[in-house]
Amino acid sequence: MSTQDPLHPPLTLETLRQLSVAQVRECLEHSGCAPELWALLERDPRLGVRRLGIRSRQAWQRQEAEQTRLGRLLELEQRWWAQGCARVAGVDEVGRGCLAGPVVAAAVILRPQTRLPGLDDSKKLSPEKRARLALQITAQAQALGIGQVEAGEIDQIDILQASLKAMRLALAQLGEAPQQVLVDGSHRPRSPYPETAVVQGDSRSLSIAAASVVAKVHRDRLMVEYDLQYPGYGFAEHKGYGSPQHLDALEALGPCPLHRLSFAPVARTRKASASFSLFMEGIESCRHLAELERIALYIKEGVAELQPGELEELRNQYRVRRQLLGGTGPRGAAEAAEYLEGCGYQILERRYRGAGGELDLVARQGDCLVFVEVKSSQAGGLGHPEERVDAAKRAHLVRATRHYCERHRVGGQEFRFDVIAVVFGKGEPQITHLIEAFQANSL
Repeated sequence: MSTQDPLHPPLTLETLRQLSVAQVRECLEHSGCAPELWALLERDPRLGVRRLGIRSRQAWQRQEAEQTRLGRLLELEQRWWAQGCARVAGVDEVGRGCLAGPVVAAAVILRPQTRLPGLDDSKKLSPEKRARLALQITAQAQALGIGQVEAGEIDQIDILQASLKAMRLALAQLGEAPQQVLVDGSHRPRSPYPETAVVQGDSRSLSIAAASVVAKVHRDRLMVEYDLQYPGYGFAEHKGYGSPQHLDALEALGPCPLHRLSFAPVARTRKASASFSLFMEGIESCRHLAELERIALYIKEGVAELQPGELEELRNQYRVRRQLLGGTGPRGAAEAAEYLEGCGYQILERRYRGAGGELDLVARQGDCLVFVEVKSSQAGGLGHPEERVDAAKRAHLVRATRHYCERHRVGGQEFRFDVIAVVFGKGEPQITHLIEAFQANSL
């Protein structure tokens, strides 16, 4: 209310002395308080007036801090506005970490004069405040667009690509082409417009913060509606995130059409197809890259027999296995194990770790335990691989062996330390087996 209001005159030194505590409170509510009067209020002999003075100062400080924060949030936009880019769009997405439901993105173009007090990263706001801000943003925005990608497509193209696609869809729904796009995060959606990636953008850009709020409110409302279609999962409460309630429901009910079958917590709750189990076992049992490539061909031919999400899981396991077999060390260990089995040894352990050391292979030959160190190299390398088993390495092997024997309660049994050297070149690898390569006094 204006300071000219005769019912609520501005506080002055003279009026302060004449007013009751209730009247001072009413004046502050209607007319505020000049900063120079705070000290007078805080030194007033009446406790109630002193409290009002402290609260008035704190409210002013909060307001100033909020104005400063909002000013910082507009720095990126103002930079582009100053260059003549009137249409600056902020883009953000929500729902990447959910187990169910779509990933949703929003794009918002704010007018230069827009002010949205309280606007912040949507994760920092209460649901009620997000809902109020979403209405203000919708009313004040120059343009607004929403895009979403459903769970089935997320399983096909992975969550990152789905998030970027949702951003492109949101930008396409703006109705007018942005001159600059500010994207939350480190990945740009590759839209037709100039893009700038802003790490932690929802805390650094008002446009991105607005987009995060709009996207969050839109997706939350969708999940509340889905809760009516798919009762029992609790979508209205957890919105598809992996809460204990959601995981318990998944275990009891199994996945519904909203669930992302390629996400591990969901995949574990569904019964795998026979083809998936067969292909997965084949991948995990491969010892050579050539075998792995053959399995890949079989999978390609049998895609139609897989359930949704199973192909992506097989691809992930294939990449892990290929990386494992592609290194010289793992390949050498696989070749050494195959060699020993061909010689009648029984492989008990692979890559056993303990007491700060590692045993590449633990094998049994008759009644003798054989602890095997495998050294691999490419043909033409300097020196022979077994020469790298020096005194320090032997000490590590002995400590790991003691740990193995204690854990498996092995005592008084014959044992020895072997070294197998594997050299890769053209054709088959060359294998040299040094039996009892070194000795340890005792275990």
